[in-house]
Amino acid sequence: MNKSQQSRIFVASALFILLIAASFIFGATVFIVGALAILTSFVVEILSTKARKETFDWTSFWITPLVITLLTTPTIIDQVWMVSIATAFGVFFAKSIWGGQDKNVFNPAMVGLIFIALAFPIYVNNFLEPVSGLASPQTLATIFKNSPGQIMTTYSLWDVLLGNYAGAIGTTFKLGIIILGLLMMVVRISDWRIPLTFVGTYFVLSLINGFTKTGVNPFMYATYSILMGHLMFAVMFVSTDPQTAPLYNKGKFIYGIGLGFITWIIQNIWVFNPLAPNTEGIIYSVTFMNAVVGLIDVWTVPKVKDIPNLEEVAI
Repeated sequence: MNKSQQSRIFVASALFILLIAASFIFGATVFIVGALAILTSFVVEILSTKARKETFDWTSFWITPLVITLLTTPTIIDQVWMVSIATAFGVFFAKSIWGGQDKNVFNPAMVGLIFIALAFPIYVNNFLEPVSGLASPQTLATIFKNSPGQIMTTYSLWDVLLGNYAGAIGTTFKLGIIILGLLMMVVRISDWRIPLTFVGTYFVLSLINGFTKTGVNPFMYATYSILMGHLMFAVMFVSTDPQTAPLYNKGKFIYGIGLGFITWIIQNIWVFNPLAPNTEGIIYSVTFMNAVVGLIDVWTVPKVKDIPNLEEVAI
């Protein structure tokens, strides 16, 4: 087993832990969603591998379906076929046709989620409130967008970290996301540069925006902002995908800043249109930045200095 396979097993295990935690918040039906997504990914991957006449890598099909599962709403169990469609679309069009594992340009999970978000917007924007058991389009992120003071008064930071509120299956348990994300950085499975610049950029922009809010502490506003919605999950488990991130350290800083800036713009440009439902810009910002990674790599190729002349090394 090579290092890449070991890394994929570690990431998949971390995502499984978040799925288990989600079952305590939203119920055991989240395992049905996850199982269908994994099965779909397995079928598409093994058929694609056979078509390319390559050896099937059993570590290659776990991460994408788990990310899709954790970024979808618990109420999708009523239309669970959509998870299968998202997984099949993402794995095939963003991974398999590019040549398979480690050859894709775009994050397959983001491509699959964009597809169902555009095709079935009503279903993917209906969230389960775990305490009352009622479903609605309202989450802490949507309420925070219009009434940040209400969220900051009603929910402590500890409440937000524990995640017992309406949201996507695997994105409300922020404490687990942060711990597992930091653990992946410690064991060098993910590079700290992208998460740090991503969340740092978003925090700074939110802080600036916080000074324009009346009756709100700007620093607390910025802190709550980075804990809303899918942001921390994307920071720890999506932006760090080595296949779609820049190769070089300088490029990783640029990539993280770009992710933070574009995500903030998508989620906050609504100030010009209060009815715009852009509370989650992650899937779009990641896909856009994936598209420019090649350009970032060209900009940030390390310069080789003091190369000796040929005659100096000739024997």
